[in-house]
Amino acid sequence: MDGIADTFPPASEADWRRLVERVLDSRPFEALVSTTFEGLRIAPLYPRATVEGARALRQHHGPWKISQRVDHPEPETANQMARADLIGGADALTLTIAQAHSARGFGVRIGTERDLDAALAGIDLDLVSLRIDAGARALDIAPAFASMARNRRLTSASLDVDFGHDPVGHLARTGVLPPGRGVAEMHKLLRDAGFAGHLLFADGRPYHEAGAGEAQELGCVIATGVEYLRLLEADGLSLEDAGSEIAFLLAADADEFLSLAKFRALRLLWARVESACGLTPNPMRLHAETAFRMMTKYDPFVNILRTAMGVFCAGVGGADAITVLPFTLALGLPDDFARRIARNTQLILIHEAKLAKVADPAAGAGSFEVLTDELCARAWRLFQDFEAQGGMIASLRAGVPQREIAAVAAARREAIAQRTLSITGTSAFPLLAEAPVSVLETAPTAANESPAAGDCVPLPSRRDAEPYESLRAASEEQFRQTGGGAKIFLANLGRPQGFAAAASFAVNFFAAAGIEAVSNEGFETPQEAADAFRASGCKIVCICVPGAVTMQSLIEAARALLGAGAARISLAGRAPGESEMALREAGVAEFICAGGDALAILGDALAVALGEWQS
Repeated sequence: MDGIADTFPPASEADWRRLVERVLDSRPFEALVSTTFEGLRIAPLYPRATVEGARALRQHHGPWKISQRVDHPEPETANQMARADLIGGADALTLTIAQAHSARGFGVRIGTERDLDAALAGIDLDLVSLRIDAGARALDIAPAFASMARNRRLTSASLDVDFGHDPVGHLARTGVLPPGRGVAEMHKLLRDAGFAGHLLFADGRPYHEAGAGEAQELGCVIATGVEYLRLLEADGLSLEDAGSEIAFLLAADADEFLSLAKFRALRLLWARVESACGLTPNPMRLHAETAFRMMTKYDPFVNILRTAMGVFCAGVGGADAITVLPFTLALGLPDDFARRIARNTQLILIHEAKLAKVADPAAGAGSFEVLTDELCARAWRLFQDFEAQGGMIASLRAGVPQREIAAVAAARREAIAQRTLSITGTSAFPLLAEAPVSVLETAPTAANESPAAGDCVPLPSRRDAEPYESLRAASEEQFRQTGGGAKIFLANLGRPQGFAAAASFAVNFFAAAGIEAVSNEGFETPQEAADAFRASGCKIVCICVPGAVTMQSLIEAARALLGAGAARISLAGRAPGESEMALREAGVAEFICAGGDALAILGDALAVALGEWQS
């Protein structure tokens, strides 16, 4: 019997394009092509890759390591949590030390070897992979760990430990380059003790959190790796030994195509570096951590979906170990529930979704192969630009990566402000009545200090949601102080079926700043709306109308509301068009529609609603 595929005629790309052009209805085909913030074009359809290229495979066959973050300040409590995580399915740990930037205000307080021993008590370190996230203290923690292992009579060669020393990343974050002394000595100490892990760390997080695009993060990471090769070679190590001392980390965000292609690209890029150095390419140690940049404080349960997509991208893209940031991390120190969700996200994707059963499953898929190649090409050009400056350290001192990243970050912030890049639960579909989530301790407020003079201008660290969160926090603070938050009156004109779409858009739009909409069933006349507005006690109002309403009715409504004491009038459901001047003269301050600067509009509206408006 013929297969089901034989009952359908074969379809070509030309057939597909004819159908698409019919749906586009005179719009150009280019309307379906999107562009990343770095200028990479993403087409709606790609042909199957017919030429097999290099494969992006992880170091070892089988699933990636589930690395659980350990960050409770008290070593004994951190140990209890880590042991529970290992019992619950994790097979690796990310030991986050206090005062490291990635500790986010928490981290295990390790002052002595005794503290380190307490944090890792009862853990079979020869069976568990460990990444130490100590920031500038990596060279202090490494000898303490070696001494602890010696005291426990552990065979060092069986210990899978990455010590995370990243002086270039520290320079990028703080503007200060740590002293270069001690790296060769530490390498010798660890190798003489039999350690087979990695001392140095080429970390993409400082660049990703500053707003870097995928190619920029890749370019900075491979340039950092090359900087470390030079550092170790200058200290007398062979290139083979130097390469074995470097591990890598990329941030895994929720952009499926680009994030997955980014992980595949890094392996190919580093293999090219090794080949250029005359080395036989070996699979790198590639860590992943879900991106802090994409985490939100409001509707934090959406973070579970974001991190799940990040794990998918990193796992399918070939990461060796993945750390999932708990979904409440932006709010404070995660509790057992948030930690369990972080752990189970990976367990489900490995054991139920079977994502690790196929090595490099994106291989041969046209979209992923093309994006991987394009990211490689662009990242390599950036890397060459950094090399032309004298390497990554010299480039940071000259401000080259900072300028490149700032341009992309500005475009990203603009898209977020205009909501063309929406943040679910924050700028899109916010939930004002959401129940609070539990954390063990509230996150400390970040200090707004000017950076001290250093070797270069430090990169900022931002989450995408912060601008909207600051507006909403101001409304919540007003509520805590007075018992009443910011509100906006919806002047719904006509019948519900006419204004419903505009009113729904306005409710969600203003909720992004914590402004609660006071709605109604609609008004027959502008004066009725004005009278209801006056009785509501609100200071600001949004006129919500069907698209067919007459211009004269809009002008009358605006004038009536202005006469009723409206301090600021917005209009939803009608683009201004040629009538913008007449509507503004009638009192309309803002037009609520897609593509406008939502952050600016919401900031002005909130200031008026809270009584802080200054003309």
